[in-house]
Amino acid sequence: MGAVVLGGTGAVALPTATAAYAADGDPAAPTADFDRDGTADLVAATPRASGSKGSVTVVPGGAGGPAAAGKKTLTQSSTGVPGVSESGDRWGAATAWGDIDGDGNADLVIGAPGEDDTSHKDRGAVTMLYGPEFTSGTDMQLSEDFAYGGAQFGSAVAAGDFNADGKADVFAAATGTGGSWAARFSAGHETAGTVTSGDGAIAYADAASGDFNGDKYADVALTYRDAAGQGKVVWFKGTRSGLSRVGTLSVRGGRSVAAGDVTGDGRADLVVGQPYTSESGAHAGGQVTVVPGSASGLSSAGATTVHQASPGVPGAAEAGDALGWSVAVGDVDKDGYADVLAGAPGEDITRAGKSRTDAGTSLLFKGTRSGLTGAGALAVSQDEPDVPGATESGDRLGSAVTLADFDGDGRADLAVGADGEDSGAGTVLQLDTDGSGGVPLKSGVYYGRAQLGTPEKAHLGEVLSP
Repeated sequence: MGAVVLGGTGAVALPTATAAYAADGDPAAPTADFDRDGTADLVAATPRASGSKGSVTVVPGGAGGPAAAGKKTLTQSSTGVPGVSESGDRWGAATAWGDIDGDGNADLVIGAPGEDDTSHKDRGAVTMLYGPEFTSGTDMQLSEDFAYGGAQFGSAVAAGDFNADGKADVFAAATGTGGSWAARFSAGHETAGTVTSGDGAIAYADAASGDFNGDKYADVALTYRDAAGQGKVVWFKGTRSGLSRVGTLSVRGGRSVAAGDVTGDGRADLVVGQPYTSESGAHAGGQVTVVPGSASGLSSAGATTVHQASPGVPGAAEAGDALGWSVAVGDVDKDGYADVLAGAPGEDITRAGKSRTDAGTSLLFKGTRSGLTGAGALAVSQDEPDVPGATESGDRLGSAVTLADFDGDGRADLAVGADGEDSGAGTVLQLDTDGSGGVPLKSGVYYGRAQLGTPEKAHLGEVLSP
């Protein structure tokens, strides 16, 4: 069936687009720069903070990287933020950047899958806050056309210019009752639909936006675990009339997705983190798969996979490592091929003869014309030189990762979360490289509770954007 426009008193079916059209104007470029200073800004969300009320900390980038002194801390009790801060909302469970109002400043999209309404527990909601101040915004809920008690709308969010009108649009997914999705466009209308044909709950949803077919319309990919415990990836195509569901890829889903041009052909590719064999058929310890974009969109043909048994990759592939729990895409060495950072928060690390269980690590893989390669891969743990902190059991380094140019030098910088650090206080490590072909680390900054002012046991490092 077609997509559904929400609003008014009913739902109107739109025909599903069957062909891609060239965009008439200039689509909105992806942005994570809320203050328009030319550097990406970091979002560290803590959905488990304060009894799972949730909070979001925005740390502006600058010449020296993210500056904690300029941080903005947001909750649903902050001035101008829609909604009410309540236990269990999990505000910040998913976040995304995009210029929604077209003023050139990045705006913030925030999922709260635990949000209740008067009669429905965990209906969920999505908040959109406008940069640069984040003191005004609006919210979005799943329509009454769907079963929304326990829907957990906002479990995954993404932003992109799906209809190429020059403003970013918002995609959000719900995991209850077979899963559902909705997209809101700048003109005010929404389209929506179901993720599966069943009514069993899906889980572990994550979404990413990118132009997978090169037609100037942003597309969306959504990964989730279905009711049978199997990982799936479904993708949606942007068109002049909105966003339409295309189909399910043969590549199995996982726990994370990201989009970027790994192969350097001008189209976004999809990176899928597959941490568990039972869900994804992944190699023991997890793996990362790149699904290339093409003129017809995402195609499993030509997909490449790397894991810790691949040539050149540091470490050993062991069950429970959970490589691919988190993934991010960005060009670290400015060679024209986006690289991939993947978290493995279940990695055990032995130091001084003692195993640190679930200390965690992350791996940086290089992009090439043919996809990802293990050659030259770099391990990032707190036992590595220039990485702040020390490896400890339960740190879960790699719980979230991101790649973005936080200092304006044209190279993507690393940010890695460790949501178990200091007994659940959590931390974010921002790391720079020297930009050489080997991409060694050269410096790092530790952002913990003291630097960002997050509540006790907030699990800082659980959610990062861009």
